[in-house]
Amino acid sequence: MESSIESARPPARPQATVAAWAQSVEQAIASQQWHGAWRALIDAALPAETAVQQSLLTALDAWDGLAADSGAEPRRALVQQAFDALHAAHAPGQALQADSAPSRAHRAYRAHCILGRQLVKRYRRGGFALGPVDVAVEPGTILGLVGENGNGKTTLLRLLAADLAPDAGQLDWGVPAADAYLLRTQLAYIPQRPAVWSGRLMDHLQFAARSHGAVGPRNICLVQLVIAQLGLRAFRGHQWKQLSSGYKMRFELARALLCRPRVLLLDEPLANLDINAQQTQLTDLQSLARSPWQPMALVLSSQQLYEVEKVADQVLFLEQGQPRSVQQSFAAMQGCAIEFETGWAMAQLKPWLDRLPSHTHQLSGQTHIVSFHVPFTAAQFLAQAVQAQMPVRYFRDITASTRRLFVRD
Repeated sequence: MESSIESARPPARPQATVAAWAQSVEQAIASQQWHGAWRALIDAALPAETAVQQSLLTALDAWDGLAADSGAEPRRALVQQAFDALHAAHAPGQALQADSAPSRAHRAYRAHCILGRQLVKRYRRGGFALGPVDVAVEPGTILGLVGENGNGKTTLLRLLAADLAPDAGQLDWGVPAADAYLLRTQLAYIPQRPAVWSGRLMDHLQFAARSHGAVGPRNICLVQLVIAQLGLRAFRGHQWKQLSSGYKMRFELARALLCRPRVLLLDEPLANLDINAQQTQLTDLQSLARSPWQPMALVLSSQQLYEVEKVADQVLFLEQGQPRSVQQSFAAMQGCAIEFETGWAMAQLKPWLDRLPSHTHQLSGQTHIVSFHVPFTAAQFLAQAVQAQMPVRYFRDITASTRRLFVRD
């Protein structure tokens, strides 16, 4: 069987790509950003020859064996040695794979990712309808789907993943839709609640890699590198039931990455994660999407709007199944929008709010959201809060955030 992992890799990379990658690693080493350096090294090792991968895994084992108080110099030397070996592997004239013949998957590598025009999906039960929606996602970009629950985010993800058929509209993945095997190797969809894994986690990952043609030492190396790429080395011996929901999502992501998809679709990947875990997850996803070796299109849905905005190249806001133009919605809004928490009780806060210019007020838990209908700035809001001696525990200007679109007039 043809290997989608082996053959999907191009035989070489432009030297501009290698130079930019090398510069980023050197900067990470100089600033002692070890996690970022290793992430870039692992990314570069995935398309390399098996011997190069084995060398990097040996370096990772040595890294794990360093004492906590070993200092910066042993760490710098170890990362530098791994970098030098990988840099040489990507030097001019060095092939990244033994088999350089282009394959079906390799040809798909050069195609665009997803183009959807006027997509519509209707459900008889409940009368819900999604669309029409236009979607265009290119390699190396991130599309964030935002909107309240029940507004069509999961339906749209499943359409883009070829898990549902649209009732109207056209979808183009850059590969023939009739070629089910090729389409499935190019698309990876991870639902919010993945199915339970039974048995050893590593067995599942090795089987996934073997199903896409990686056998023997290559299989072991690819699995171990993807595990390291997602920060899962400490969990290799765990059972599924021992994992938190966040780590279950990461193991699902590892399994998906072993077929090197062109499009990665994630439903609520930030759910049930604390703020630090969310940042780590988003940083890793951003690195995957913008990999210089094999960039992919990434589509994710989330309620964490502020976090998604940090990494997304474009944001699609869905309300009752209909796309809303973020730019047009913002252009129609004259005043600022503020999110804040205060020590005042509502009985004390309401008279103060009533004295402010025309606005909409919502309370979500302990967080107040105020959106002004007339010209009014965040600085003016703060000035009046200070003048009234309001105790402010949290303050955020959401004027330019899609978080504002959730405020009901």
